[in-house]
Amino acid sequence: MLSLSVDSVRVTALVVDDAGYDTEFLAQFGLSLLVEVEKAGKTQRILVDTGLTAPPLLHNMKKLGINPETINTVFLTHCHYDHSGGLGGVSEKLRKGTPILAHSDVFRRCYVLYQNNRYIGIPERSSRQTVEANGCVWQLEDAPYMLSPGVWSTGAVERVTDYEPLENVHIMVDGEWVQDPERDDMSLVINVKNQGLVIISGCSHAGIVNIMKQARRITGVDEIKAVIGGFHLRIANEKQLSETVKELNKSDEVCAGHCTGFDSMCRIRAQMGDRFSLLQCGTVKEYRADIT
Repeated sequence: MLSLSVDSVRVTALVVDDAGYDTEFLAQFGLSLLVEVEKAGKTQRILVDTGLTAPPLLHNMKKLGINPETINTVFLTHCHYDHSGGLGGVSEKLRKGTPILAHSDVFRRCYVLYQNNRYIGIPERSSRQTVEANGCVWQLEDAPYMLSPGVWSTGAVERVTDYEPLENVHIMVDGEWVQDPERDDMSLVINVKNQGLVIISGCSHAGIVNIMKQARRITGVDEIKAVIGGFHLRIANEKQLSETVKELNKSDEVCAGHCTGFDSMCRIRAQMGDRFSLLQCGTVKEYRADIT
């Protein structure tokens, strides 16, 4: 698997719910990360999700000295508005022809029925047509997909655990409400030479443990260096939380925020100690093959 590995990966939190202490960053409900992958002297820049709206994302990118035109690919982990809402505005700043990698279910209409049928999918400001009009190209891949040697999309995640349930979100099928299978939930996986896998999740609606298992399965690599992103554990029951913490503890480190939940992060921190860190705007995590 050494040929299917990279020399380094650098993950920068562009937008998340926490701006950190005494910073000039803007926080908002949502998530956007810049993943910079280096191999053989070449750098690939992947924008993972776009937050709720574009202005805070573009503001923070400017503060960090990041030019949107240097982004090679946008990776959309799922359709929900707090991850896709900034896409319309950001796509205006990207180079023409920039691919938007997502699952083909990403355009479905999904709702939270107990909140007066609240729509939570891609907002109109980031619609398929808007993004295409701005010059970007949708690339829809449902199965595990290699973006470049050592970098994968999990594709639709196989649900194998018995403690990571579907959430209370619905779609309309043949005139009836049915529970949304959220098949579009995908994560990014990078295999760093001599280190192991770095897993980047959005909200982990498929279950972060299912995602970790899928990452190992599609790469053939058992070692997980880091798990970074949102884990959607804020309403997890005791079994889900305890089993998830146990599995996360098998990785070298975890950096979580957004939908993970305060109590859940405290549990992870209690188990992992300094191997756990909080994901905030401006957080940078870097993993290199030449650093052990």
